[in-house]
Amino acid sequence: MAVSDLTTHGQLVAEELNSDAESRHEWERLALARTVAAEVIRYRADHDLSQRDLARKLDMRQPQVARLENAEHNPSHDTLVLLASRLGIEFNISIVPADKTPALLTKRAREDAAACIRADDAVVRFIAR
Repeated sequence: MAVSDLTTHGQLVAEELNSDAESRHEWERLALARTVAAEVIRYRADHDLSQRDLARKLDMRQPQVARLENAEHNPSHDTLVLLASRLGIEFNISIVPADKTPALLTKRAREDAAACIRADDAVVRFIAR
């Protein structure tokens, strides 16, 4: 079997999302969790921190950091505020009616959205830096 014949993780996820509406809904529901997880993991890697080290910096327990990184639960508003204030990560969340273009976001911010959930009546965009 050639390397080009191997299925990538992204391809497997796409197949699952295309074939199962419940999986697609859960994937979209956890878009914020995946965005936050990626930022927390990036921060830890950039600063050469273990989960335990980061937990101390955030004044939380290591399992809480692990939970943030596994992206199985959307973080609370308080958690986002804590991450922003202690780590300097900027989060922007834009919620607009589905039939409108967000007026408060620049074109670049709309294009750079780390995650986007489209519901029947609204679009939610998550941007992290």
